[in-house]
Amino acid sequence: MKAKTGLSLLAIMFLFPFCKSAKITDAPKPPENYAPTLEPPLVSSLTIPVNISVLDLQNSLNRALSGRALYEDYSYTDNGNDGLMLNLWKSQDITLFLSGNTVKYRIPLKIWMKKSLLVADAEADAELALNMKTTFSIKEDWSLGTTTEVEYHEWLAKPKLKTGIGSISIETLSNLALNRSKKTISQTLDRYVSQQLTLKPYVQEVWTALQEPILLDSVYRLWVKTTPTGIAMTPVTTYNDVIRTKIAVECLNDVTFGEKPWFRENSNLPNLRYIDDAPDEFQVRVATDVPFPEAERLAKNMMVGQVFESGKNKVKVEDIQLWGNNDKLVVNSKLSGSFNGNIYFIGRPEYNPQKNQIEVKDLDFHVDTRNFLMRSASWLFQGAIKNQMKKAMVFPLEENIRYLKSSVQGSLDHYELSPGVLLTGTVDSVTVENTKITPTSIRVNLYSKGKVNVDVKGL
Repeated sequence: MKAKTGLSLLAIMFLFPFCKSAKITDAPKPPENYAPTLEPPLVSSLTIPVNISVLDLQNSLNRALSGRALYEDYSYTDNGNDGLMLNLWKSQDITLFLSGNTVKYRIPLKIWMKKSLLVADAEADAELALNMKTTFSIKEDWSLGTTTEVEYHEWLAKPKLKTGIGSISIETLSNLALNRSKKTISQTLDRYVSQQLTLKPYVQEVWTALQEPILLDSVYRLWVKTTPTGIAMTPVTTYNDVIRTKIAVECLNDVTFGEKPWFRENSNLPNLRYIDDAPDEFQVRVATDVPFPEAERLAKNMMVGQVFESGKNKVKVEDIQLWGNNDKLVVNSKLSGSFNGNIYFIGRPEYNPQKNQIEVKDLDFHVDTRNFLMRSASWLFQGAIKNQMKKAMVFPLEENIRYLKSSVQGSLDHYELSPGVLLTGTVDSVTVENTKITPTSIRVNLYSKGKVNVDVKGL
């Protein structure tokens, strides 16, 4: 009996060290928390120069007035019983000249007149050119306010009245009739010009098109979503037969991976706000995330399976987990071997612009882990695990930034917002402004600069 008892005690004493080494002893776990920060939205400034060809506008106006009477009067009794009928048609193409917010144009017209005489009615034909001027202003609702006036007229073929006894010159009478009809002619031209010069449909097209998520890459399912928040415009100018203005859009941008992001279209175009000038380049700030699972995958590829030795002790890294602790990143390392359990590193992610990568330069043992290991496994401080873990906490962005830049550039090479409205542009640079910790990721705020242009053709 005593022999059996002695053998049992001997077996327990022999096995005890192995039981002790197999025991899991975790360092105190740092809490997962995220300090609520009122982070201002990443507002982007997008300047879109708009160029409208005067020739396109001229052709559009000619098409609109083709075959239409500019003035019709088939009554002898209107206009104070003037006893005159008068019709005006466009005989040749209208020519336009622009200066600032004033449009001057020359309208060649054919004229038909019929005059009630004492003994019979007489008809007359003539041809003249009206020289007119329209001053326009763009209102808050993006509609055009126009004021048109006839500056002067010139006869291309003087009017003569056809009667039974011959033709009688009626230039003086015709001048009188034209002077009386100038107001009606001006009002008619106001209606046509304001319809053809309105900017609202094109601004609305840009406003709506900006909100539609754009698929930059179908393989990686990379989307960019823009939410416009405000819009303004510079005064209209003319240069080399081109009407020019700049539309400045303030917006929020997000880059996401996966399915097409949901969005609710805001079709309400804000009222026009005038600004003196806008920068030639766009400035876009984009928030993109490195999700914790992706960061963990990169770290595991480098760390899991590695063995670290110190004297007779050695441990192997079995797993890596990441989470946030306020503005810092917690790295949970699960070890096996001479130490079985979890230890924790902590550090603040920073962007290294020289290497285009996110690094955790100040990564070190969490203070609770340090105190714990001092009592139980201080030999871990002498190993290379901390330095290797610091090397693993590197997330390259150079390829991502280059890829994002090329994808955006591909979309800007020839992007048709609508028929006749073409958006083109260049991306000059994409850089990282800062990094932050969110409940699900390491957030990277990107800053992009470039130029865009909108050409309106075939009005």
